[in-house]
Amino acid sequence: MGGLNTGYLSTNRGIIKVLQIICGFFTCGLLCTTAWGGRSCFYDGRVGFASSLNFVIVVINVVLFFLNLLNATIYRMERLYSVIGVILFIIAFGIMIWYLIEYEIGRNQLIGATVLIGVQMVLFIWDYQILHGQAFN
Repeated sequence: MGGLNTGYLSTNRGIIKVLQIICGFFTCGLLCTTAWGGRSCFYDGRVGFASSLNFVIVVINVVLFFLNLLNATIYRMERLYSVIGVILFIIAFGIMIWYLIEYEIGRNQLIGATVLIGVQMVLFIWDYQILHGQAFN
């Protein structure tokens, strides 16, 4: 642990974390607006899985953002987190596409949430590539 690392905000990883947090908040908002009939955002089912995953990932991203801003070096944990995040967001994206196709739902909130889950998936893949030396930071 060291001092405040303001340079983190100008790196690709810092920008990715900020974008993941912003997309995560918007996704939470879009998925929670589709909750009706007394159900919460985290009910059982496909949309509930995507919503719950997104909520947990947003909380973890906020914690990691502040840890990186405080110059903590936790690369091994972040590498594992990026692999798990890629896998879970690929599953969530596929589940949301499946849900939209199966029920032919034309709700713009679910379509927007699915697009944002796809964006987060791409951001996780990019973060994975940076952490594993396949892309430039």
